[in-house]
Amino acid sequence: MSIKTEKVITAGFEMRYFKFGTGDKRMVVLPGLGVKSVMGSAKSIASAYSLMKDDYTVYVFDRRTVCPEGYTIQDMADDTAKVFDALGIKDAYLFGVSQGGMIAQCIAISRPELVCKLGLCSTVSKITEENSRIIENWIKVAKKGNEYDLNKSICEAVYSDEFCEKFGNIIMQLMSGATKEDINRFVILAEGCRSFDVCKKLNRITCPVFVAGTKKDKIFSADEFVFTAKQTKAQLYVYDDFGHAVYDEAPDFLERLKTFFDE
Repeated sequence: MSIKTEKVITAGFEMRYFKFGTGDKRMVVLPGLGVKSVMGSAKSIASAYSLMKDDYTVYVFDRRTVCPEGYTIQDMADDTAKVFDALGIKDAYLFGVSQGGMIAQCIAISRPELVCKLGLCSTVSKITEENSRIIENWIKVAKKGNEYDLNKSICEAVYSDEFCEKFGNIIMQLMSGATKEDINRFVILAEGCRSFDVCKKLNRITCPVFVAGTKKDKIFSADEFVFTAKQTKAQLYVYDDFGHAVYDEAPDFLERLKTFFDE
C-alpha cells in the first residue's frame, strides 16, 4: 500500500500530512515530538492504524516544515488549526500523543468547533521542572549534534525496557539518518514545550475526552494523566505496564480508542 504525502501551503508556512482510510468520519492524528518527520513512516503508521480505516478517513499531520525560533505549543496549535481550515476539516475525532496531545488540547480549547471527540495519550496539561528534565537533556544533546546519543536517549525514555530489549536495534535504525536541519528543527520544537500550561483552561474543553497513559511512563507521571482527566471529565485508562509510547506498545490501545470514538 502506497501512501502519498501531501502538503498545505499558507501565506505563512507549509505543513505536510498524509491520509488513509475510506470512512465518512474524519480522524486527525497529531504525533509526538520526534527528530525526523513522521512523513517518512506513512506506510507503517497506516498499517498500525488499520483498525480505523473502514470507519474513518485518517489524517496524520506533521509540524510546519520550517519552525521559527520561539515556536510555542500554542503556535503549533494555531498553525494546525489553519490546516484544518484549509482542508475543510471540522468536528474531527482528534487524537494527540505526547507533544501532539498538548497541541490537541490547545486546539480543543481555542477552536472547539474543530473537535468532535478528543483522545489524549501520554501527555500533560502543564510542563513542570520535574517532568521537563528528560526533554531538557534531549535539547542539550541535540545542540551538540550527536545524533546517535540523541536517538538512544529518546528511545530509552519513550519505550519500556522490555520493548527496547526486543526492538531497540530496529528502532535505532529507523531513527537514524537525521539531517542537521532535522536536529535544529527538533531543538526548536522541544524548546516549545517549556512554557506550556493549559491547566486553568481545561474547563473550556466541552467535547467528550479520553485520557490514557501508563504508570511506568519515564517522562510524565500517572498523577498528571489523572489530573487532566478530572479537569476534562474524561474517560481514563492507565496501564500498569508499558512505556511512554504505550500507544505503540499496548496491543489493545487502539481498540480502546476506537471504542471511545465510536460511542
